[in-house]
Amino acid sequence: MDATIQVQMLGSFTLRWGDTERPVSSRSRKLCLMLAYLICQRHRPVPYEELSQVLGEKKPGTSHSLSAIKALLHRARANLDGLEAHCGQPPILNRERFCQWNPDIPLTLDIETFSRLCQTAQEAQTDEVQLRLYWNALGLYHGDFLPTLQRSAWAAEQAESLHRQYHHAVLATLPQLAAIACWRETAQLSAAALALEPQDETLCRWQLEALLQLDRPQEAAQAYEHFHQQLLAVEGVLPSDPLRDLYRKARQDQDPRSLTPDNLLERLQEPPCPGALLCDFDAFRAICYSTARMAGRSGAPVHLLLLSITAEKGEPLSRFSLDRAMDNLQGIILNCLRRGDAVARSSADQFVLLLPQASAENSNMIERRIRRAFTRQFPHSPAMLHSFVQPLPPNSGAEEESQLEP
Repeated sequence: MDATIQVQMLGSFTLRWGDTERPVSSRSRKLCLMLAYLICQRHRPVPYEELSQVLGEKKPGTSHSLSAIKALLHRARANLDGLEAHCGQPPILNRERFCQWNPDIPLTLDIETFSRLCQTAQEAQTDEVQLRLYWNALGLYHGDFLPTLQRSAWAAEQAESLHRQYHHAVLATLPQLAAIACWRETAQLSAAALALEPQDETLCRWQLEALLQLDRPQEAAQAYEHFHQQLLAVEGVLPSDPLRDLYRKARQDQDPRSLTPDNLLERLQEPPCPGALLCDFDAFRAICYSTARMAGRSGAPVHLLLLSITAEKGEPLSRFSLDRAMDNLQGIILNCLRRGDAVARSSADQFVLLLPQASAENSNMIERRIRRAFTRQFPHSPAMLHSFVQPLPPNSGAEEESQLEP
């Protein structure tokens, strides 16, 4: 019988021996943390005082902290009673003011195997060998290191180091998978990595490209829309142009049917809706392009109004207050603008407004009207409005127009 103990700490904390699988309950945070630390430091005795510091005891080395350590050791032995019977020796050795995970018990630790494979992959001489090593390493990464113990400084430091290795391995593996047209594996790996790095645009790009190669445009569009929401909510920015180009391709591929004259107007007809046109930033930019071209021909003034929300003194608002203030401001904007105007949310704390055929004076008047309405309707809001009005440069397209004129 193989006496080796298999320990998993990536994604969950589990010990396996023989036919037994024993999850280490995270409900007792200190017990879980103590076992993890002793296993990781199993090649040396650990002083009680050091263990007290890792466990976050306020006064390590005192009689109270030593009593707490001894009580945890007693609970740990009771939790691992089946392991001692399997190995024929105690898993935890206790000496005067020291304790140690028994180094004579054969043990494999997933984080050590993972790090060793990543290091060997970096030193590999060929792409084929590197890909195999990285793939084996990534197969061990079922999640971040001891995710329930991230309040511990030691666990958080280990988790950050291992996550950096994981991220590097993923970014090194994805291009190699794509180079040999392993698109299914590319899609699976990028999706798994995005679950841990939900704002990483490079991972999203690989996922979209793989799904498009697999002829799964609807999944690609859904993946982009989820990423877009995450990026806007957390970082307050929009995806890059290349990523939006992939999204447009996915949307285009979803419905390849040609339009007929009968359903063309049905597709383009806007439902009855008062006030300004509310759209996403990509549509807003296209509207700006079209408006700038028309302004170049007619000479009519066009202005942009940028509205930003902060707390007093320019500090950022809390997420709850910001979301509520942005929803309130959106309603006021739509009521204050004309049907020919357009508005889009350009970041987590900003709206941008397009005001066709509006002079600088009229645009500033609209800005003041929105500000007064917001202050009147929400006098106790912690949000402060900041605004900036600027003209939209006309796009005359002089060379092209001259070629078209008779």
